Amino acid sequence: MSSRNRDLRLSTACMLTVGALTLTACGSGSGEKATGAAPGPSALAAAKGPVTVTLWHGVGAPAGDALQKEIDAFNKANSGKIVVKASFQGSYTDAIAKYTSAIRDGGTPSVMVSNDTTTGYLRDAKQTVSAQAMAAANPKDLDLDQLRPAARNYYTADGELLAVPLNTSMPLLYVNDKLLDQAGVDRSTLGTLDGVAAAARKIHAKAPGVKGIDMPFSGWWFEQLTAAAGVPYCTPDNGRKGDGATALTLTSGPQRAAIGTMAKLYTDGVGLDTGIDGNAALSAFTAGKTAMMLNSSGAIGGLTGAGMTDYTALPYPLSGSESTAGPAIGGAAMWVDQAGHSKAEQVASWKLVSYLASAGAQERFAEASGYAPINTGVDNSPAWKQFLAKNEPYAVLDKQFADTPSTTATSGCLTGAMTGVRAEVEPAMQQAFSGKTSLDDALKAAEKAATAKIQNYREQAGQ
Repeated sequence: MSSRNRDLRLSTACMLTVGALTLTACGSGSGEKATGAAPGPSALAAAKGPVTVTLWHGVGAPAGDALQKEIDAFNKANSGKIVVKASFQGSYTDAIAKYTSAIRDGGTPSVMVSNDTTTGYLRDAKQTVSAQAMAAANPKDLDLDQLRPAARNYYTADGELLAVPLNTSMPLLYVNDKLLDQAGVDRSTLGTLDGVAAAARKIHAKAPGVKGIDMPFSGWWFEQLTAAAGVPYCTPDNGRKGDGATALTLTSGPQRAAIGTMAKLYTDGVGLDTGIDGNAALSAFTAGKTAMMLNSSGAIGGLTGAGMTDYTALPYPLSGSESTAGPAIGGAAMWVDQAGHSKAEQVASWKLVSYLASAGAQERFAEASGYAPINTGVDNSPAWKQFLAKNEPYAVLDKQFADTPSTTATSGCLTGAMTGVRAEVEPAMQQAFSGKTSLDDALKAAEKAATAKIQNYREQAGQ
């Protein structure tokens, strides 16, 4: 197949499988692709005058302000050599849509900060140079061994790190201390999904006006239940080898048991349906409508903003073995664009990425944003230790991040059709959790429809 035909097929694949992102093309109008060969320090040293680096991102609110402060500090430290111009592109969906148009029309940014679900697409678009290659060519910059295994794991395929995580979140279990104490719930039982389910039932029985638990119904949470069961969400190997996933799996025994445990809480009236919005789940929890909540670590900031203090954050409950199971990360990563960018610009971009992923920058960014720092060098910081001592929810997140095993299950599914996959899973699970459809029928239907999305993407992309 010619490179031009493959570009056209990949473009069609993007339109068909990630329509929710309003993507219009994946292939460059000129057909230019990244070579994958990373330039070294000499490329930047040979540059005449300051090198301009553009960065696009969808990081808003306090996290966006914290990111800009770090970029300003980088610019000051590299005055006369590198100038970074960062641009907020709206939501992650808006950002990746603009990026995709830029591939077609020209003008992609030097560094693209994009969320976790776009990993497969960005790999397939072949516009970037891998973090692994850049680190090898520039050994005095970022030490990849300092990146937390759980963070590296998500953005790795075929043993190669594709991008460097910037802002990383994880799921946590939040409990209303007063309601749990009134029901006599032993918190030591909440490390497993069965223990959480039993506690939810106990609370609801003793306080009929209170639901035992709530959980957003967005696709991320069914991926979390799968990872915490210790099994892959996609086959083969969660798409981490070769050219990505070929099918979705939702009906394996461990998956069926984990999702079924949660579904029964809802069909029995123990769980509160707040839809797919994590903020709606948070509002119900802060209002005392539910005693426990599964939500992102980003909810810590929301709970603080709501003035809620009588709660405890706990690790995400597992249904699989601690050696293989655990939560999968969320958030976004930094990709260095190569196609259409000079070697000096690529090295300058890598220096920016290295700075933003450094221990110091990650510590400051984490404290300001609520995300987990991805650099293990933060662990040696007295200031960070003091921060964790004063902020217990962050300490729980920090420990979970460090303890999560780097396995196939926790790597998450790698496919360019991920948005389409979630679009099929979410409504099917809502039907099952509401009792309108049997769980087994919903799982089978979602698995079939999502697999069709993956296969259609692969066919159109020429994979």
